[in-house]
Amino acid sequence: MKTTALSLALILLTGTLVAPIGFSEAQSSDLIAPNPPTNLTATPVSNNQINLSWAAPVNSTLDQVNGYKIEISSHCSGSFGDLAANTTTTSTTYSNTGLIEGICYAYKVSAINPVGIGSPSNTAYATTWTVPNSPTSLTANAISSSQINLSWIAPTNTGGTPVTGYMIQKRDSCAGIFLTLVANTSNTSTTYSNTGLVNGTCYQYRVFAYNAVGTSMASNNATGTTLQNPTPSIYPPSTPIGVGVVVKSNTSLKLTWNSPSNTDGVSITGYQIQRNGTTIVNNTGNTQTSFTNIGLLPAHQQTYRVAAWNSAGLGSYSGNATGITTNQTGIIPTDINNLGQQVSSFVQYYKVIFKQQREDTIKVLKECNEKISNATPENKAKVKEDCKIALKTIKEKYKDVRKQFKNDFKVFRDTAKSLIKVAKEDKTIDREDVKGLKKDLKKFEKEAKKITKEFKADLKEIKKEKKHEEKENKKELKELEKEKKNKHDDEDDD
Repeated sequence: MKTTALSLALILLTGTLVAPIGFSEAQSSDLIAPNPPTNLTATPVSNNQINLSWAAPVNSTLDQVNGYKIEISSHCSGSFGDLAANTTTTSTTYSNTGLIEGICYAYKVSAINPVGIGSPSNTAYATTWTVPNSPTSLTANAISSSQINLSWIAPTNTGGTPVTGYMIQKRDSCAGIFLTLVANTSNTSTTYSNTGLVNGTCYQYRVFAYNAVGTSMASNNATGTTLQNPTPSIYPPSTPIGVGVVVKSNTSLKLTWNSPSNTDGVSITGYQIQRNGTTIVNNTGNTQTSFTNIGLLPAHQQTYRVAAWNSAGLGSYSGNATGITTNQTGIIPTDINNLGQQVSSFVQYYKVIFKQQREDTIKVLKECNEKISNATPENKAKVKEDCKIALKTIKEKYKDVRKQFKNDFKVFRDTAKSLIKVAKEDKTIDREDVKGLKKDLKKFEKEAKKITKEFKADLKEIKKEKKHEEKENKKELKELEKEKKNKHDDEDDD
């Protein structure tokens, strides 16, 4: 029977429980067992805890729900047993702790009221977290003499919580124990580059996955061997092939070739280039198979050949390839008109060439002096030999320029004289103009002598530098002989 305010008042007055007006004893039997809870969920939050949550039964207040019964089934199979016979609270959450890692658990919940226990809720399933499965398909690929790249597939079963990183272990020489290469990558990348290795060496690897619970078992072992550095060749390379010359302008030619067909597996390190029998590039220091020779004279033939370098030395030379620079237009006069302008153009053209020659010469002389002064005893001989080649090249170039100038000057002068003579005889030009033309021609001859004089001065400077070098060589030779004699005298005294 339900107790009301009126019945409480009657109890106080009479000391006897009296049914309230309009309520009979039979009505107390209307309270029944509660409805089942709904929407039961089970969520794992660690390797030993699962949190439960559900919705209270419909009409739980009227049904006077005062607790819940929670049942559990381990491994998600078999019969259910009581996890909590009565929570004695109306809370609709529960934390199940102390569970076993990686085990599936099934749950159901029933509501309790004064009448008894209601029907159970839906069944909810959850598995506690565990370590991830092993990474799979680990491979180790050598890409150089000092680097091996690793690659693997992430675990398909991460243990209920995401993979957060990987541990990588390595075994040197593919023997002995594994040592940790990377304790934790702290990322989910499934590749890694191991650098700084020894060439031609075997390395073995394995990988472990990390998650919030711990470390997986090891992946498969993967083996990789770094590439072997090329063995120095005991033979110089064979001859470069396909040598050819392409005309670029009136002052430049482009030389092209193909690398030797047989290198015995040893890399080419550079090329030596000769022009007209003189070395103009001792070693290019790269594998490029073309070279543009600039600063040449117009309408001049040049002959080239190429040899390759490797670790064993210089190989044999290719066959000769010849090219001719194009002619300089506008140097030789074609008519009597504007002869003065044509003279100025001729002189200006050779002044430009001369200026470039002088700058090149000063540069070579300065560089050679610095290189020889700064050279170590071990490489001083080589530096001097390189400078000797450079000075010889500059000297030959000067001679070519001088020869070309003399030839062009003679042709220009003779052509101009011939044009003046014809114009004078044909009376197509008056006497005063003829005098002016002759004056221009004399000026031209004067400028030509000046240029020739400057050429000679520069050639003299080159010869002077060469004599200075020879003098230094003799001085060093005397010092070496003196040291040798002193050493011999000391040995005799002993």
